[in-house]
Amino acid sequence: MKDIKHQKEVLFGEKVDKLETLNTSTKRKKILFISPYSGKFAALSQFHAPPLGVMRVASYLKKKGHDAEYFDPNLFACNNKGLSLEERLEKTEWDIIGFSLLDETLLEDIKNINLAKKIRPKALLVAGGVEAQFNYQQILDKTPCKIVILGEGEIPMLMIANEHNYNDIPGIVVKNPAKALSQELFNEATNAIPWEDINYEDYWAVYKEMYGDEWNKEIEDSVNTIRVFSRNRCPIGCKYCSSTFQLTLATEGKVPVISQTEESLIHVIKRIKDAHKNVRMIYLTDDDFIINKRSVIRFCELVVENKLNDLKYMAFARITDLNENVIQWLKKANFVKLNIGVESFSQTVLEEVGKRCPVEEIDPVLKLLKKYNIRPFMNIILTTPETKLEDVEVTVEKTLEYIKDPFYMAGIIIGIQPLKGTIFYEEYTNFKSYIADIENTQFKIRRDDYIWATDRKVRKLQEIYLDTQAEFIKKYIEDNNIRHPNQAVLAPAHLMLVKQIINQIKNEDIVENNVGNVMITKEGAGRNYANSPLYNAYVEGQKTALNKKNLNNREFKGIKITTA
Repeated sequence: MKDIKHQKEVLFGEKVDKLETLNTSTKRKKILFISPYSGKFAALSQFHAPPLGVMRVASYLKKKGHDAEYFDPNLFACNNKGLSLEERLEKTEWDIIGFSLLDETLLEDIKNINLAKKIRPKALLVAGGVEAQFNYQQILDKTPCKIVILGEGEIPMLMIANEHNYNDIPGIVVKNPAKALSQELFNEATNAIPWEDINYEDYWAVYKEMYGDEWNKEIEDSVNTIRVFSRNRCPIGCKYCSSTFQLTLATEGKVPVISQTEESLIHVIKRIKDAHKNVRMIYLTDDDFIINKRSVIRFCELVVENKLNDLKYMAFARITDLNENVIQWLKKANFVKLNIGVESFSQTVLEEVGKRCPVEEIDPVLKLLKKYNIRPFMNIILTTPETKLEDVEVTVEKTLEYIKDPFYMAGIIIGIQPLKGTIFYEEYTNFKSYIADIENTQFKIRRDDYIWATDRKVRKLQEIYLDTQAEFIKKYIEDNNIRHPNQAVLAPAHLMLVKQIINQIKNEDIVENNVGNVMITKEGAGRNYANSPLYNAYVEGQKTALNKKNLNNREFKGIKITTA
């Protein structure tokens, strides 16, 4: 009974007002409606009939004084009689062109929408039908249509044609492209934040209580932090990142990188310091604060000139931003931490994700940062859609090698979340997903956690990790009496778990293949493939360890747990 009630609520809803009368004063418009197109082959192989939906809307608008017509691309594909769609579009200077969309015809319909935009760039393009209603974000984002009709089309189309204010028209979704902030407006908006009134102290107190008797100056310097952003976007275009595309897609055009001026940023920091006496660190949270080296050096100069280097600073940065001159200036301004998107120590993976960073540049920069005592926090992504097991392995080993030195920190994620607006979201479909109820409503929502790897072994690694990591990490926290289980503190546990799973997968390969002295030669088998320098040592070691190790034998030798 509950399911029946749920269906009725979704399908029929509550009673709604009906539109009884309408102002029909009009300026005659030329309107063309185009029905769904199945494609030439499907058009010839199916049974077709006149498209009554678009015919009804066109007839209604014609009755109300507009020059409204319809075109059936399926009929033309079958008999080639009359004008083609292209000829129909060219013959008349249409004011409005409407498209009826179905799921099964969507790709062909989008071709027709783009054709209409090309031939009649000034016409208002409108989409309707079942697919447009239930998929309106994609229609508005990925076609030139500016309006989607919800439900029946007669009234909204007539009101659009009669030039009613869009706010007064029922049953439409309108896309009005954004405008990016100018340099002046960006400064003004950032300065408008009431820095003096924000209750940072309440946030800091939460963590002071959490740490209890372990609270010390090092922890206080990390916790008593105020975040400031000074740039509108990152232009790099990494395939997993949605923020890099947000403004360009919103504005449907090119958006320059706009930064708060160095002087304006210094003014904000002065306000913060004067208002919050216990602040210890300023965290510049732009996706890439150091992308403009000249600007960063100028900022550091102003920090020194204004004696603001009694505060500590941290920021996001890319490996390719950092040379010794920049790092020297960061040191003078008292930068103590950099959040760096290393992502992977595999060049193959870096190229796959669009990182634009040669892997050989990573180690020299990390060593320079240690030379100047600026701690790097390395963001690490262990699996990507096309990762091979050896890519994961080299990144795990290299990251473990670094974090054995307490100077280095890392944050580990097992895979890439398919965020809407990213290239990876558009290019892949095999996601780890679940359906969640929206509390106190009849609706549900699909949530996508990760992109499953295409490689069989890496997919298995992801599955085992996701099945075991919660209990594994819980035990690690308890065993090590961790008060604040943040990313840096838990990084060793995540890496060691992944390393154990990789060994488990390798062991299973040896058993399955009965290798003995037979070499595993397939790419993707981890670093035990043909011509690998570690192959022989690996096989010998695994022979003695086979069937003796499992995920319950967990050791964390040589890694010191440090504060992030």
